[in-house]
Amino acid sequence: MQEKKYDVVIIGGGPAGGQAARNLSKRGYKTLLVERYKSFNDNNFSSAGMTLEPLKEFDLPEAVIGSYWKDITLQCTEKGYDWFGKTKKGVVLDFGKLRQFLADKAISDGGEVLLGHRYLEKRVSDSGVAIDLLDVETSEIKKIESRLLIDATGPLRKVMYDAKEEQPKMNLGSGTEYLIEVDQQTYDTYKERLVFFLGHKWALKGYSWIFPMENRILKVGSGRTHLKSIDQENTDKSTKKITEKIINEYIQPENYTLIDVHGGILRYCEGLNDTYYKNNVIAIGDAISAINPRGGEGIRYAMQSANLASEYIDSYFKTGKEKFKEYEKKWKRKKLLKWRLSEVSARRMYSRYSDAQIENRVQFFQQNFSIDVLIDSLFNFKYNKMLSRIFSFLWLKLKYKFKKKDF
Repeated sequence: MQEKKYDVVIIGGGPAGGQAARNLSKRGYKTLLVERYKSFNDNNFSSAGMTLEPLKEFDLPEAVIGSYWKDITLQCTEKGYDWFGKTKKGVVLDFGKLRQFLADKAISDGGEVLLGHRYLEKRVSDSGVAIDLLDVETSEIKKIESRLLIDATGPLRKVMYDAKEEQPKMNLGSGTEYLIEVDQQTYDTYKERLVFFLGHKWALKGYSWIFPMENRILKVGSGRTHLKSIDQENTDKSTKKITEKIINEYIQPENYTLIDVHGGILRYCEGLNDTYYKNNVIAIGDAISAINPRGGEGIRYAMQSANLASEYIDSYFKTGKEKFKEYEKKWKRKKLLKWRLSEVSARRMYSRYSDAQIENRVQFFQQNFSIDVLIDSLFNFKYNKMLSRIFSFLWLKLKYKFKKKDF
């Protein structure tokens, strides 16, 4: 076949890949976004809960919003703890519509989108990268060329690393999510609320969730971490079992219709020590561990990584100078400290704490912190207000103890 040539080819049509295609097409570069599924509604795995800020940050339309939320419940093994907001605090995005929107924006600015094609391999030369793509329907192989190649394949990092090539040491996770239709009374209970589950009854070395979507539709899921190797079949059964337990024993709908079941894995590199650039390939999104190890707003951080990478790609095309090491350094300057703190927090909360310890900490947070401080911790990983309050509390407790001794 005659080879087509592009400035940039992006493998993976998730939020990171779609945002990169949107950015680079708008800048006037000949861009191709490749998605292995034939529709953006396929492989619709993401709970997609976030705060309101990303709507403005990425100029996202109302059409990609599944629902708004204003309340949060943290459900432990024994009790549930509620935080109530007076106004809207965030959204749950429709993941398929978000990806379609980003692809459509790229097309409107002259980019191309190729659905139903799977990445096979690359060949790097002085002039760029030659790429083989497989049409999943016809088994035809398409050959294309690009000056740069973007790996937006998520945790598998299929483009950055060739088959059997050694990758950095990774921590592993997996998850299952059910999309269900419930009766109106059941939906109304959760329509403006995010529910997170902690503790051994409702989660397995991780956390579980209930998120509202459009009317009468709920997303219910469970995710877990793995300290050693992954047995995919067994872990899927475990997270499925937890998810079904939440539906049947916690939500207890009169009846429900199962719309979709999907699952996925996460491979996370501690310390963000991924490969960001090599042999004309730039990694973004989960391919550089953009999702926080504690969870929360993975879509936002994937899209932020695409924005940052696009700046350095634009600079490379304009000047001919590779500054992609600066891309890695700048990303780590912005995220590494928060991610390190979250690594420690996740290990304690998901793997070491007993149910009683989790219950005590959540109860303390509920008694001492507003919903805005909780949101800063859960979604933005900002701990200043929370740590300041905790230190003040400990200091007052210490002063009181010394005063009693003096008396």
